[in-house]
This record gives sequence, structure tokens and C-alpha cells, in this order.
Amino acid sequence: MLIPFLLFAQFSLADSLYAHNHFDVAYVEYERIFFFHPELESNSQNRIKYAISLFHHDQYRGIKEFHSIFNDLPDLDPEFKAEMAMCYLDSGYYYEASELLVQTNEKKLLGFTYLFDNRPYSAREVFVSIEDEVIVGQINSYLCKPKKSLRTAALLSVVCPGAGEIYAGNARLGIQDFLLNLGSGYLIYNAVKQKKYIDAVLVFSLLFNRFYLGSIQNAQESAEKTNEKSRQTWLNQMENRYFDDLYQKTLNR
Repeated sequence: MLIPFLLFAQFSLADSLYAHNHFDVAYVEYERIFFFHPELESNSQNRIKYAISLFHHDQYRGIKEFHSIFNDLPDLDPEFKAEMAMCYLDSGYYYEASELLVQTNEKKLLGFTYLFDNRPYSAREVFVSIEDEVIVGQINSYLCKPKKSLRTAALLSVVCPGAGEIYAGNARLGIQDFLLNLGSGYLIYNAVKQKKYIDAVLVFSLLFNRFYLGSIQNAQESAEKTNEKSRQTWLNQMENRYFDDLYQKTLNR
């Protein structure tokens, strides 16, 4: 009679720590229980709580434990998969979260995970499948919104160094690259004018060539950053408007 009582008390303590988000202590309590009673590791609910507690303490060990659970408990309840997906989602492992959510009925959460993972077309398919016309409309508006073309930015900088950066929204860098190329171009012109051809070759190789190619690369990077900034702004709006309530409901289940 004493042993079951002690075991119940240990689980109560571990579950209480887990429920109050004291994960650094909760995983230790679960490990103690599993050490003395290895047969209890087959209980999916306790094993998941242990894995989630461990994940919050040490992500690397937590992920290894998640993989062990998939091997040991192949018929894991979708609800537990959703709980593990939330851990991945909280930590920015969006692809891993989506791979778990695909196996659950959490379609709306899956759609937002695709958005976080920069897969808007996959997200749209999910929201179309659940007939959420409002969010589908938001995604369509985002996809139709003009974005900076990396190719256009590069071509503009090929024609006129600095123009690509200005087109991409980074005027300061564009002016800087234009002046650097203009200055190195003048040095080449001046060296040729004075028939100092070796100096001209050196300036072209060490300065102009570097600044010219650097301007093309800077233009592409600036376009990428501008597009990503725009995506993050839109994503934050979507998250605040549609995702927060869904996130809380999933956590409180």
C-alpha cells in the first residue's frame, strides 16, 4: 500500500511542477520516477510531459527524447503530437512543427506554421481546405503584393552601381556604393590619362572590380532584406490578429 502511495505522490509532484512551467525541476522528477519504475515509461502522457520538460531545459536532449518517443510509441495520440509541435513552434523549429501537425487535426495551427516557415502557398492550401476565406484572402493579398526583384536590383547595379540598392530601398548604401565606384573609376581614368597603365590595372583589380561586384551583391541582399522585412511586418499583423487566440486555446487544452 505504501509503494503505490509514494509513486502517486511522486507523479503528483512532477505533474504539479510541469503544470506550473517549472520544467527545470519537473524533468528531474520524471527521470527519478522512470529510474525506479522503468515500466512507467510506456505511459505516453507521462513520457510526453517528461520530454517537453526536458526540451525546455535542454533543446538538444529534448529533441532526442522526442525521436525516442516516436520509435517507442509509434501509435502516439495526435493530441500529444500537437503538444510536441508547440515546443518546436515556440523555439522556431517551424519545419519540424509542421511535420508533426500534419499528423493531427490542428489544421489552422498547421496553416500558421507554414506561414512562419515562409511557405505561404502551402498555408493557403490548408486554409482553403478548412474554408477559412478571411485568412485565404489575407494570404492572396500578400502574394499579390509587389516585391523587390533580386534580378532587377542586380541589373540596375550592373548598369549603374548603387542604383540597385536604391531600388531595393537602401538609399544610403546605394549612394555609398555609387561614390566608391565613381571614385575608383576616376582613379582609373586619371591613371590611363597619365599613361600609368600598371596603376590603372591595379586600381581596376583591387578597387573598382571589388566595389562594382560588391554593389551588385549588395543590391541583391538589400532586396532580400526589404522583402523579408515586409514579410515579417505582415506576419506580425497576422499573428496578432488571428494566431494569438488560437495559440492560447491550444496551450490550454
